[in-house]
Amino acid sequence: MTRRVLLIGWRPDAVAALQHLGAEVTCVLTPPEDRDRRRGRLLPDAAVVPVEDPSGVESVLAGLVRRGLSAADFDVVCSQAEFTLVNTAVLGGARSGTTPEDALALRDKDLQKRRIRSAGLPVADFRHLVHARQLTGFPHTRGVLKPLASSGTRGVRSWQSAEERAGVARDTERSGATGPWLAEEWIDGAELHVDGVVRGGQVVFVSVGRYLQNVLAIRQGGIVASVVRHPAHHKQLYARAREFAERAMKALGHHDGVFHMEVFDQGDRLVFGECGGRIPGGSFDEMIRRQHGVDLHGEWARAVLGLPPAARPDPVAGWVGDVFLATAAGVVRSLPAESEVARQEGVLHVVLEARPGDTLSSAREASCSHAGTAVVVGRDERETADRMRRLAAWFAERAVIDPAAP
Repeated sequence: MTRRVLLIGWRPDAVAALQHLGAEVTCVLTPPEDRDRRRGRLLPDAAVVPVEDPSGVESVLAGLVRRGLSAADFDVVCSQAEFTLVNTAVLGGARSGTTPEDALALRDKDLQKRRIRSAGLPVADFRHLVHARQLTGFPHTRGVLKPLASSGTRGVRSWQSAEERAGVARDTERSGATGPWLAEEWIDGAELHVDGVVRGGQVVFVSVGRYLQNVLAIRQGGIVASVVRHPAHHKQLYARAREFAERAMKALGHHDGVFHMEVFDQGDRLVFGECGGRIPGGSFDEMIRRQHGVDLHGEWARAVLGLPPAARPDPVAGWVGDVFLATAAGVVRSLPAESEVARQEGVLHVVLEARPGDTLSSAREASCSHAGTAVVVGRDERETADRMRRLAAWFAERAVIDPAAP
């Protein structure tokens, strides 16, 4: 029997994965997303509900009522987008497969880390702050101040001394940015991302990647890039990551779906960073598919529809990575073509999202600021990392950007 699915938030890969499994999809999206040429290829006008804010209950509820619809008209209410998870749980109820409280645990960093700490997993010391000035009472001389439910590094500030901590508190207050905030102690160690599939509370697939440098290093001019740790060469790490992820998913109440978790590897232990119940960003999904032969979108759709998992990892011999292609901040005049990027050494897959006339912000402000992404392969971890660094530098040099007006 055909399952009727309400997808809150525009994700073309999610629509395609659900349709591939025979679902009839209706999608809640914004008017700009409704103009996406992919929408017309995937969904007819009658199967879209344009709203101002897919993450807002009032906005989505009004859009559904305008269409003569309600959540009760669907067998499944779901989301593959980070900012719409909680709204999906609120509107969908039992049809969403989760509760608002468990959805919040995948979004709010304070509530998330409370659960992780209660489960006995290593996690940074942290404190919920209503006002940034309260940071002066935080006991750690190295740490991070972040919004409770942001994405990437947007709005994140760090300090490495008591003097810098006082400066972060003062500058944040003066900026007019409003909290609440989460203050965390600084955690040393290599930053890994653990992506996978959980079904019935059991992790049935896991991928472990290593950022070339910890993501906050982008503030000092680094790049956002990762290489998947090859499972044939890191069997012990994969076993540790799977066990850690399974305990974390139980603590977060995330029993069925996909996850993207960041941890710090301190050699003798993994320390929890944060976790989302979603497909990873950039082209990490394609990187994982190329490395392991596992389609995270398909596994997500199978979980949503209550179908058994189909993940059968079959890793390739090479080492696969993903790099964000960033430029200087400003208005795009021209960029290398996708075909030109694809001809660079080791490139397997390219997606350029920016177009001439677009205004790009600095990658130093947020790790998610980029013109596109590329998946790269090499014979080993070092070769893949070197190829990604060269590609990122080449792309930035050839991009023509007009500085944005002050």
